[in-house]
Parts: sequence; C-alpha cells; structure tokens
Amino acid sequence: EEQGWMTGIWNYLKAGVLPEDKDEARKMRIRSAKFVIVRNELFKRGISTPLLKCLTTPQVAYVVEEIHRGICGMHSGARSIATRILRAGYYWPTLKSDCQAYVQKCKECQHFEDFLRELGIKHLSTSMEHPQTNGQAEAANKVILRELKKRLGSAKRQWADKLPSILWAYHCTPQSTTQETPYRLTYGADAMIPVEVGETSHRRQVFNSEQNAQ
Repeated sequence: EEQGWMTGIWNYLKAGVLPEDKDEARKMRIRSAKFVIVRNELFKRGISTPLLKCLTTPQVAYVVEEIHRGICGMHSGARSIATRILRAGYYWPTLKSDCQAYVQKCKECQHFEDFLRELGIKHLSTSMEHPQTNGQAEAANKVILRELKKRLGSAKRQWADKLPSILWAYHCTPQSTTQETPYRLTYGADAMIPVEVGETSHRRQVFNSEQNAQ
C-alpha cells in the first residue's frame, strides 16, 4: 500500500532502511524517534497526548470531512478542526494547512464571507456590554444558531430535527476559552466520536468494555 509521507519512517522502523545520503539518514533517525509501530500501524508519540494514528491521504480526506460536517461536525474554523482531529487521536504533517484549505472550500462556511468580500467589507466580530446578561449562555446560543443556519439553509422548518446533533457536536468541540470540551469538563473524559469508529483510533483499538464498566 502507498504510504506517502510515512514511507521513509516506516521503512526505517520496520527494516532499518535509511537514505544513502548521510545528512538525510541522520535526519531520518531523529525524525523517526518520534514515531512507533503498533499492531502494524504507524503512530506518532505525543508529549501530553496519547499515541496519534498516522494517516494516509485517503484517510485524511475522510477524517477532515467527518470532523467538519459529520454527525459531530460544527462547520468550525480550521484551528478548531485541527484541535479536534488531534484530540481524536490522528496526525499527519500538513494537518493545519489541510484544515485551512478545506474550510476555504466549504460552501456553507464561505457563503457569508464571500458576500462581505465582494462588497469590500472587513468583518470584525464584536459585542455590546450587558453586565446583567448571562454571557456564557449567549455565547453558546450564538454558536448553536450559527450552526443551524449552516445546516438548514432554506429549510428552516427542520431545525427541531437538527438540534440534537448540533448540541452533541457542541458538547464534543473544544472551546477557545477553556481549551476543553463541555463533555470532558462534565465527565472527566472525551466522548468517543463517530470518526474514531469509521477510522479506528488508538483508544478505540485498545478499548475494553469490561475494564471500562469498572
């Protein structure tokens, strides 16, 4: 199978194969120290994160699509998508730039920005001060309403059907203020999201239902 960017690392870890050039060989040894092969799959070691599953191009396409607009998708920005992908347990070298490129091509995400750009309007987010209101609730409601608009388009009457999946997506998305998901703050662990089943993550591979029940 074509492994793309992983080929050199895989060949060195699996069979000790190095480039003929001494400088390139030294770079490969240093780079490969950050990776490990588990159950015939390549993973990247993390400092404060578990093993991150390394993905090929076809796998990348599925993961980005599912994270951005799947069952737990929020049509989030590139930074939020990249954070969710890392937290779900995946890695590839161009993760951030690929997320940025995907968001820029998303019709639902770019519709409003394109409209403003055509009019030469610079979009700056701001809010008025209302000390008596619940700022946290307002922020959450704003995110939920924005996602409803993106998902529904002109089919406004279907909002009740879409709301449960949007709420679930919100609970599984890291917030910029806390860098944590509402789910993790409540239960002490991240929820296992659908993408981890479709493209099996490391924690999905080692999951044990009996130990989890204990």
